[in-house]
Amino acid sequence: MEYYREKPLKVRLVQIYFLSFIMYMVAVLPFFIERGMPFFYYGDYNVQQIPFYTVAHRAIRSGNLFYLWNVDFGSSLVGSFSFYLLGSPFFWLTIPFPEKFIPYMMPYLMALKYSVCAVTAYAYIRRKVIRDDSAFIGALLYAFSGFNACNIVFNHFTDAVAFFPLFLLSFDRLMELDHHKDLWFFRPAGKRFIFFVLMTSLMAVINYYFFFGEVLFLILYFVICYIPGNNIRTVLRMFMRALLGGLLGVLIPAFYVLQAVLGVSGNSRISNILLGYDLVSYESMNMLWDILKSMVMIPDIIGKGTVFYTASVKNASLAVFLPLFGLSGVIAYFYMKKKSVYKRLILVCLIFALIPGLNALFSLLNENYYARWFYMPILIMSLMTAKVIERGASKELKKGCLITCGLFLLVLGISILPSYNDYHKIKYMALIENDKIFWRDVIGTSIILLMLIVSIFLVPKCIRKIPNPFGKTIELKRPIMRLEILLIMTAISSVVSLHIVLKNGSGLITDYGKEQWEKQMLNSSPTLDDEEDYFRTETDNTATNYDMYWGYGSLHSFISTIPAQTFDFLKGTLDIERTVETRIPEFCLGIRAILSNKYYLENSLINDDAMFKSGNGIPGFMFTSSQNGIDIYRNMNYIPMGFTYDYYIKESVWESIEDIEIKDRLLSVVLILPDKEALKYDGIINELPESYYKEAMPIEVFEKNCDDRRQSACQKFDTNTRGFYAMTSNLSSDKIMFFSVPNMKGLKLKIEDKNAEIINADYGMIAIKVPAGVHFIRALYLPAGFIPGLVLSVIGLVLFAAYIMFCRFYKNR
Repeated sequence: MEYYREKPLKVRLVQIYFLSFIMYMVAVLPFFIERGMPFFYYGDYNVQQIPFYTVAHRAIRSGNLFYLWNVDFGSSLVGSFSFYLLGSPFFWLTIPFPEKFIPYMMPYLMALKYSVCAVTAYAYIRRKVIRDDSAFIGALLYAFSGFNACNIVFNHFTDAVAFFPLFLLSFDRLMELDHHKDLWFFRPAGKRFIFFVLMTSLMAVINYYFFFGEVLFLILYFVICYIPGNNIRTVLRMFMRALLGGLLGVLIPAFYVLQAVLGVSGNSRISNILLGYDLVSYESMNMLWDILKSMVMIPDIIGKGTVFYTASVKNASLAVFLPLFGLSGVIAYFYMKKKSVYKRLILVCLIFALIPGLNALFSLLNENYYARWFYMPILIMSLMTAKVIERGASKELKKGCLITCGLFLLVLGISILPSYNDYHKIKYMALIENDKIFWRDVIGTSIILLMLIVSIFLVPKCIRKIPNPFGKTIELKRPIMRLEILLIMTAISSVVSLHIVLKNGSGLITDYGKEQWEKQMLNSSPTLDDEEDYFRTETDNTATNYDMYWGYGSLHSFISTIPAQTFDFLKGTLDIERTVETRIPEFCLGIRAILSNKYYLENSLINDDAMFKSGNGIPGFMFTSSQNGIDIYRNMNYIPMGFTYDYYIKESVWESIEDIEIKDRLLSVVLILPDKEALKYDGIINELPESYYKEAMPIEVFEKNCDDRRQSACQKFDTNTRGFYAMTSNLSSDKIMFFSVPNMKGLKLKIEDKNAEIINADYGMIAIKVPAGVHFIRALYLPAGFIPGLVLSVIGLVLFAAYIMFCRFYKNR
């Protein structure tokens, strides 16, 4: 094997690092030239990734490390952003730079991620192949796979993909210590164990969601690759090494991981699981065809399917395509190898992909369809392809090429089948959605497969002479090998496929849209008259997360990882089903008032269906000014943070009221309390008479109730990263005061430095009993899991240090 490795590992790693970086930049360069900087894509990239990077960057640089008031109704830094970016090494590279640099840095950070993907994949594949160039090709296939390309919109996914090959490499090295060795005595794994522990810690920190799937994949990998051929004693020894290394690897970063997991525990996005027939059968047969299509074609972009498209794959990240080769190398490997652990592993992964319940295991049985674990079998597919091309243009590779081309033509043929329209007339091409995207994918895939055919069927094994029609044949000093041609073709096809995906996404947004996004969100912020007071804002659907970026709490935010109490509040009060986005129905005036919603910001330049502009705005909101195309409307029923109620209603009674409009306006006069809690405060606060909720509350009464609540509101309300500080108004008697702050674990309230009991009000917000007079209330927030996590991390570090010392002693004994 060493005979073929002409260059040292370090040299190769540097080469592939810079090659991958340049390839990504070449693919994205036309967009820089056409539209200028910063790079503008579509969807989550614009409304989540850039705002989240900026908000987290700002929070860390300013020392706001605990509670963030501008994320939805309030959330913790670790709880909200650990899934997206907080554990990413690439995010931390932005911290030394000014905030305004972030939108300009994003494409370079992604190029860096691609480079790391290629470097780590090369490190993994190189140990398992003979030729250096084949490992080089396999690494490019992994880095520039369709999975990475389609998930550029989800910028943070690539963080886990980038380091997974090292995680698998560390596992392999740990297992090889005992694999096929029948040792009776114990020997410490030393550096191998340390490497695995450190990689486990890194993967757990980068993203807890992907880490769970990676652990499941390692279990499959262990069962398929390491149990066969070993006796029970050896298997147990290998398993215990991995288990202890994994436990220690999770224990060390427990301070961070525990806060991250507890920060989203109870979130309905993770609590709704797959059940019934959905465990064994996909709702549509189209799903199986879509999985096949993802293997043989340049992938669809997130949210815009083409053929075999079903709503369930909208955000599923269903993409497998390997540049140049597609399935050719994998199919050829199956022809070449009668028995192989990688064949068994890929077959098991395919079974998992085809059965919904098994596929969902990688997402904790989440009811939403996700294919976000496919990058792991893609690494194995890249390895299989690298092994195959070492054999040259073998008959197996030619078969694989022809079968892949045939599958592509099959998908293309099905897509143009005639179908009936709504008027029962035959129509052609009707199966294709987003036809511009589809035909770009078809043309790009056709070019790539043509390059593959030429490389395999026409290029000789060794080129020593180049024919010259105008003179003598050119003799080469150094012959060009077919493997080198394949490497060049792989690089070209990688750039082509990536550019097409970027073009499909970027093309969804006009130049004018990009210009206004940059002007309105990045380069300006509305100046509101009373920014010294705490209030929340709300934007229309064309300015999603703009106010988060500007530093305001929002009634319209697009982020999945918020406290479970916010979900409970929305569902319990007005039956608002929140998934990834907080959206308050237009007619709901009461919930806006009690959430201290002071301004509605409407993007009149971009929003063609602007609510206020068309004369159908929210009642009670008055136009104040317009800045950079953002029309500002003030809520005349705004209630400042921290106000009292005179009436309460039991949760059981509240749930018996069916009319949402009645419920909404009732929020201005009544506090919702759990049945058991209500009796404790009877006398301080009165139960609401039944007559109040027999019919809808007149608007005049609603406005009067809002004014009453406003009169009782706190004189002062200051926020900070540990919670808030409030000074109440002069209360005539004991009152129950409501704060629209999620009742998260780890939140404590004090009145004049004395601990106060928190009442869980309105299904998820906080209330507190306040004595008569003027009082000072302080909220202190320490994320759930902070102290236990710190203790566990210290224990983990002590054990890790003890192991290192033991290894040194054992080595020098």
